[in-house]
Amino acid sequence: MRKMIFALLLTALFVVPVLAGKVNVAISGDDEEIQSYKKNRVTYISFSELVEILGGLIDWEEVGHKVSYKIDTSVFHFLLESAYFKLGDSIFNMTYPAELREGQLYLPVKTFAPFLDRVISDKVTWDQNKRLIRISSDYFNVADLTVVKKANGLLIEVFLTASLAYDVFVTEGNWVNISIRGGRINRTRVLSRLDRKLMYNLKVHQLAESGQVSLRMRHKITNWHHKLADNPPRIQISIADSDFEIEEKPRITPIGPDAKIDVIVIDPGHGGQDYGAIGKKGTREKDICLAIAKELAKIIRKDKQFKVVMTRDRDKTITLQERARIANESAADLFISIHANASLKDHVRGWNVFFLAPAKNDSARAVAQFENSVFLREHASINEPDENMFSEYYNNQILSILNEMIMTEFQEESQDFALMIDREFRRKLNIPARGVDQAGFYVLNSVYTPSVLVEAGFITNRKEEKIIASKSYRKKIAKAIYGAIKRFKDKYESH
Repeated sequence: MRKMIFALLLTALFVVPVLAGKVNVAISGDDEEIQSYKKNRVTYISFSELVEILGGLIDWEEVGHKVSYKIDTSVFHFLLESAYFKLGDSIFNMTYPAELREGQLYLPVKTFAPFLDRVISDKVTWDQNKRLIRISSDYFNVADLTVVKKANGLLIEVFLTASLAYDVFVTEGNWVNISIRGGRINRTRVLSRLDRKLMYNLKVHQLAESGQVSLRMRHKITNWHHKLADNPPRIQISIADSDFEIEEKPRITPIGPDAKIDVIVIDPGHGGQDYGAIGKKGTREKDICLAIAKELAKIIRKDKQFKVVMTRDRDKTITLQERARIANESAADLFISIHANASLKDHVRGWNVFFLAPAKNDSARAVAQFENSVFLREHASINEPDENMFSEYYNNQILSILNEMIMTEFQEESQDFALMIDREFRRKLNIPARGVDQAGFYVLNSVYTPSVLVEAGFITNRKEEKIIASKSYRKKIAKAIYGAIKRFKDKYESH
């Protein structure tokens, strides 16, 4: 009897995790698998592997004790063996503790998924019976919000996936309320659009039968009207008060040589002897870049609003300095460099949009290092090899100041354009989003205009290699970029 009681006590004190195989992750029409195990009937998933699918960055702040996870502007802080974690400035309890196993962070999927859903722009749900994590943007039919200052007032737009019945009403305190029947609101995305120059507050209310977006504007609203627009479906609220002014007017940097935004330079990455990355099935990055660029140029030229200049329109070698020279001599108003990403880990997926600024995470630094390797090879081929060459190059004080000026002059506009592309990509593309990031790219650092670098997907991932090589995907990505170009023109062009 004593032995039996002792054995029961040991079982209660030391619960051994039970292997539970793998858990499926359904995202962007594909299924991925991640490791899992059960402990006290609680399913734990490898959050480290889930991050490889979602994007973001895990940082082991203190090995064996503290772990942080950053995605977009949200940061989680975990304590191993503790159920409490910090998200932003608040403390939360996921009931069961975070655990370390075989060098990976494991979290209880059922109780943590709702917190992840708060910060991911797609809907995150856990199906216990199917052992399935579903990450879907299709769940939301109220996808995004924009508020733009116009010459005669403000334009508020609520973007939908299909036409929905709605009501707009203004209440005390200058609240503009948009109630959408049957609306399922992408809360994270909408709340990220808070602009303190235009509004005091922005709220989202989600009910079972409807959703409501409420904006508390900075000035009294008396003259306004609304309508439902098409292509894409969206609710438009125009505030046309003649005395509607912004307390602090946003700085709009003059772009290009004149008041118009009408010259677009498209830069297909790599080319000629520089193949770029190569996929498992032999797909070459240089070919993908050129194909997407040609599709984009075709769409732009068909609309006849812009002049298109391509840094290369065939398979030829062209230096990064030459690409920048073409852009500057063309008096470019926007510069778009197109690439496909690569990783030593063949399960890594997703598109990225970069603008020029110091890299904030290892993933961005890795992308920049790969793309910049072309510049290093070019520079080494022109000059005699010298181990001190690059340190002397960067230690030149005058050059350093010039580089800093180039980096920061259009940084705000470049970031804004990158966010516009991000918004279009999330609506139109069927591969995971890694979002907007920043890094130091040589190809962008000498272009005197707002500029971005687009990574269309991971050519080293078998599924994405097939997707990005397809003509239908090239059209989708080209249409999405063009949608962002038109939005940028509407916001920044002087009328």
